[in-house]
Amino acid sequence: MNSSVNASGTSRATIVATVGFMCLGLTWWILSMSDAGWFDKIYPGGTAMLSVSLVLAIVAVLAFIEQRTLDAVIFFGGAAWFASLHAALTATGATSEPAHYDGWLGIVWTVYFFYLWLASLKGDTVRMLFLLGSWLSLLAFSLGSWGLGHVLIVIDGYIGLATGILAVIVSASAIINASSAGGGA
Repeated sequence: MNSSVNASGTSRATIVATVGFMCLGLTWWILSMSDAGWFDKIYPGGTAMLSVSLVLAIVAVLAFIEQRTLDAVIFFGGAAWFASLHAALTATGATSEPAHYDGWLGIVWTVYFFYLWLASLKGDTVRMLFLLGSWLSLLAFSLGSWGLGHVLIVIDGYIGLATGILAVIVSASAIINASSAGGGA
């Protein structure tokens, strides 16, 4: 593994995981608050996910360079999901799509995160739970968008909140474990 260490003793792979999973966690949390019913809509601050998508794409390239394939694929997927969701949320007038179209968008990403979850089963438990929450949240979102009950959107929101917390835990554990393993943070 090409995991060079900086002056403080923290590997680039650790920094990549820390930043990438924090971006995923915070964005997933912000987006899930309205689905959980805490707010009536996603406000402009929540649509800042386009800039998060750019950061995730950069972090994905760095994860790939560091030979952290699963992280790279997770971050590329997160970047693409948030960018496509940003486009759907900011579309107005003739370009906005019906809710059931959002369901189809969600189901494509459900399948993507489902097979990433399968790939993670032999790895870190919290990362695996993050991916489990990701696809379950997207599945509930898709089913709710297809008109199978608003309660599914609310379930999506609460699963999404838990998923965001799990991503933040992965982020924190990456830097804390690296710091306690002899490197500095």
